[in-house]
Amino acid sequence: MSRKLKIKIRFIAVILSVFICLSFSMPAFASLGGYEIQDLYLSITNHIRETNELLKKAFDFSQTSPYDVINSISGTAQGNIAVNIRNASKSMALVVATLLLMVDFFRKSVTFEWSSKWENILIFLVKIIVIKQVVQNADVIVGYIYAGFQSINNVATGFSNEFLPCGNYLNYSFSVPYRGDTLFEWCASHIWHVDIPYAYDISADAVKIFYPNATFPTVGSYAIDDYPFSSPLDIPSFVPLIESIMLQPYFLAMNAIAIMIFVIAIGRVFELSIYTIFAPLPLATFASDTTHDVAKSFLKNYIAVVLQIAVIVVMFIVYSALNKYFVSNGFLATKFIQLVELIALGLGVIKSGTWSKKICGIG
Repeated sequence: MSRKLKIKIRFIAVILSVFICLSFSMPAFASLGGYEIQDLYLSITNHIRETNELLKKAFDFSQTSPYDVINSISGTAQGNIAVNIRNASKSMALVVATLLLMVDFFRKSVTFEWSSKWENILIFLVKIIVIKQVVQNADVIVGYIYAGFQSINNVATGFSNEFLPCGNYLNYSFSVPYRGDTLFEWCASHIWHVDIPYAYDISADAVKIFYPNATFPTVGSYAIDDYPFSSPLDIPSFVPLIESIMLQPYFLAMNAIAIMIFVIAIGRVFELSIYTIFAPLPLATFASDTTHDVAKSFLKNYIAVVLQIAVIVVMFIVYSALNKYFVSNGFLATKFIQLVELIALGLGVIKSGTWSKKICGIG
C-alpha cells in the first residue's frame, strides 16, 4: 500500500472518529457539535422571517412620497442644496423657453405667418405668459399630477400579509449543558456541569417550506435527555448541521431577491425626486411647436413612474394569491416552489417600470 493511500485512510479515520465523538445517537438522525433539530428549525424560521421583513419594508417604502423624503431634509445643508438646484433649473428653464420662443417667432416671421392672421400674434403673447407660469410653478404642477395618480396607489395600503409562510409559532425550552463562551469556560464546563435553558420560537409554516413532513412535539420545556423531536426525513443519515449548511444557498437567494426588490423601490423614489426637481427644464419645451413632444414625453414618463408602485402592488398581491393557489391545487409549498415564485416576483418587479410605461403608451 502506498504512503499517500495510507495518509488518506488515516485522515478519513480521524474525521470519522471526530464525527463519532461529537455525535450521539438520536432517533433517525445524528447531532453534530451540539447542533440539534430545534437549532435547524430556528435557523429556518429566522431566515424566512428576515426575508419577510425585507419584503415588507420594500413594499412599505415603495409607497413613500418623494416629497416626504425631500421635505424631511428641509432646513439642512442637503435640503438647501436641493432647493438651490430646483431654483437654478427654473432659471435655466426660463432661458430655454425664451430661446425657443425667439426661434419660433423668427421662423414664423420669415414664413410671413403673422401677416395673414393677426390672431397668431395674440396667441404668441398669451403663450409667453403661460410658459412663464408653467416654468415657475413646475413643481406645483408635477405635485398635482403626482397626487392625482397616487390616489390609485393609496387604495393598496394596509396590505401586510406574510409574503413567505412564517406563522404558527411554537415555543420550546431545552435544558442544555453550558459549554461556555471562552476556551477556559469550555474546559471548566467538563468539570462543573451546569444546565441552562435555551428558548426556541419556531414557525411550523416556515419549517414545512423545507421539510413538508416535519412533525412537532407538544409545546413546553424539555431536558436534552428527553429529546422530543424526530427527523423530518426518513433517512438514518440526517444531520441537522449539514442540513443547515445545505440550505444556506436558498436563504442567500431569498434574501438577495428581497434586497433587489428593496433597491428597486428606493430607485423609484430617486427617480421621482429627480423628475420633480428638474421638471421646469422639460416643461419649458412647451414654448415651441417643434419641441413640445419632449414635454409630453416627460409627463408620460413621470406618470409611468408614479403608476409603477401600483404595478408592484399587483405583483405582490398575485404572488400571495399564487401561494394559496398552489396549496389549494395540490402543490406542496416546498422550498423549490417558494424559490421559483420569489424569483418570478423579483423578475416582475424588475420589469415593473417597463410595464408601467407601456400602460402610459411609452415604448
